[in-house]
Amino acid sequence: MPHVPGSARARRRSTQTGEHVKHRRTRSGCYTCRNRRVKCDEMHPICERCRKGNRDCVYPEPSTSSKSSRSGAKSKSSPEENGSSGEEYDHDPKELLPPIPDDDEHGEGRLPELYSVSRRSTTQSLREPSDTPSLTHDRSPSPSTEGSTTVTVPTSRPSLSRSASMQAAKQAASNRPWPELPQDVKFYLNFHRTKMSHHHYCFKRDHESFLKTTFLEIAVKNEPLLYAVVGFAAYYHTLTKPDGKLQNFLKYYNKSVSLLRQSLLKNKKHGLATLLTILQLASIEELLGDWINLMGHQKAAYQILTKLYSPQTIMQSETLRKTLLWYIRFDLFVGFQSNHETVLGRDWFDACHVYYVQRLRDSPNDLTMKFEERFSYSRLLATDTAILFAKKGKGDIGDEDFAAQFAEITSRYENYEKDIDPALLDPNAFITDFSGAPPRHPDDPVDPYDPHNIRGGELWTTNYLLLDFWAIDLMFKLMTSMALRQPFSEETVRRAYKTCQMFEAIELYPHSPPGALIEAQASFGIATLFLPKDQRHITWLRHKLAKIETSGYIYPATFRTRMTDDWGIDVTRWWFPNDEGCPPIVRSIKEFSHDRTTEPKDQISEDLRDMKGLFSSLSLGDSPDKPPSISGLEAGTEISPTSMAGPMDLDEALIYTGGSPDFGWDVEGEGFGGVYGVQ
Repeated sequence: MPHVPGSARARRRSTQTGEHVKHRRTRSGCYTCRNRRVKCDEMHPICERCRKGNRDCVYPEPSTSSKSSRSGAKSKSSPEENGSSGEEYDHDPKELLPPIPDDDEHGEGRLPELYSVSRRSTTQSLREPSDTPSLTHDRSPSPSTEGSTTVTVPTSRPSLSRSASMQAAKQAASNRPWPELPQDVKFYLNFHRTKMSHHHYCFKRDHESFLKTTFLEIAVKNEPLLYAVVGFAAYYHTLTKPDGKLQNFLKYYNKSVSLLRQSLLKNKKHGLATLLTILQLASIEELLGDWINLMGHQKAAYQILTKLYSPQTIMQSETLRKTLLWYIRFDLFVGFQSNHETVLGRDWFDACHVYYVQRLRDSPNDLTMKFEERFSYSRLLATDTAILFAKKGKGDIGDEDFAAQFAEITSRYENYEKDIDPALLDPNAFITDFSGAPPRHPDDPVDPYDPHNIRGGELWTTNYLLLDFWAIDLMFKLMTSMALRQPFSEETVRRAYKTCQMFEAIELYPHSPPGALIEAQASFGIATLFLPKDQRHITWLRHKLAKIETSGYIYPATFRTRMTDDWGIDVTRWWFPNDEGCPPIVRSIKEFSHDRTTEPKDQISEDLRDMKGLFSSLSLGDSPDKPPSISGLEAGTEISPTSMAGPMDLDEALIYTGGSPDFGWDVEGEGFGGVYGVQ
């Protein structure tokens, strides 16, 4: 009788007795099944086990390390036909982590571990901190990637479910250290999860702590994403230091870009981690005020997104849903700012809304689903608006049909707030205690301390729900005003003031979460276009815009140039003379951003640079042939419709004059058509 190892005999005996035996060696499949040590059927984008257990299903990226020959050889056994990534993580049977039980296997009070040390190295390689790339200020940073050493990264992962115990597990896991990473990397990852919030990413809500758990877990398993996240955190950390230096964060950004380029060149297949890397780099570009490079990242993200997923499959896990919403924000951002419709088709926006409608029907008391349904509907409404005006601009719709669809969309805007669940507008959530906040300035045109302004607690998200919709509504009113050649209504200007009031309250409230101002600034920026251009308002706006930039959000030169033209005051360099109130690090960032800004390569990127979505044939300043605008938002202020300042110089009837973008993107076989210098 042949010799049978003891462990094998034990497994055989347990099988014969009918006991459940965990799958011991997973060579392919999703991270969740690997770490639970169960068989993965490798269905994409979500396997059957994760779908049934309502777990996040994340597949690894293709290996990019030339040193992982063993992994490369074994990848041949992965099923190419069903889209498996091909990357493998070997586990020594003696070193296997204990399996994570299914939901019905949890003992009382037992929580799974998120991060555990494995002595095996992954196929990714990380350099030591001393081997960071040199600082580059050119338009295409390409740092060196030589001198790599491999380190271990965590491979353990919890099974994810809707149970309260799993939520507790995520919270506990977010406080555990990362093993075997360079000290500087660990420092910034810790800064990311302890000092930053979802507001820094302009995520309206992150109820499941995706950014502090799953997102970082994916990052530590993928070098390009890891250094993009570290660079993002280092950027904000640098802003907190009086002696902060540009290279403190640029070296990580440069390293991420370089590693991403290598990955795009070496691999034909790109997965979720690559998509997240591109979105993270786009977030950095937005902060730097480099919207042209941001658009380049958006192009690449679009290609990967639409090749990996469909509007239906991307809604099948929380990680994928968060990824879609991240991309959608950039799509709408570029569309509105460049005067073009979204690149992603309407069916994606519709599928997102349909999903949350169904989830809300299934869980009518779920506060998060109430928020997500409204947010998804506002994005769908913005998309429908852009499509309608784009059709009109291209002559693809007749006047009668346009009028009918315009009336239908107008009705949807009018009913949006009426359809918000009363639970999200609970007046008991209004913040009335602003202890510790500075006193209101006598020249402030709004009252940030109005006791019926912002909400707190679980309804803090309501502030962003309203700001988000008000911004979309103001853009619709702007487009309508130009299309119909009508001045703004009294209610429209009131809404702009209300937006500014809420923005300042969020800014001054002592207990606002980190990054709250960054997320609120977009709505504020649109609202400023509707305010009078008198000295009182201009001075107030200069202070607010300076505050936004010192918080890390740098406006592109076009925006400051247009403000200079509108105000008659030179703010092209800074909002106040002689760089008053501008920290040295912010000055360095602005100069760097100006030096590296790329020239537009097509019409849409040129329109984005010129912000034609906001400034196309538009000047909102008062003129001698118009009555003066209102001067503030005060209780009981009476505003006459004849005092509204409307758009001037309407050389074009429509603000949306562009058609569907045609970028000529190509990812077939030859990378991304040069988006990242990959040919």
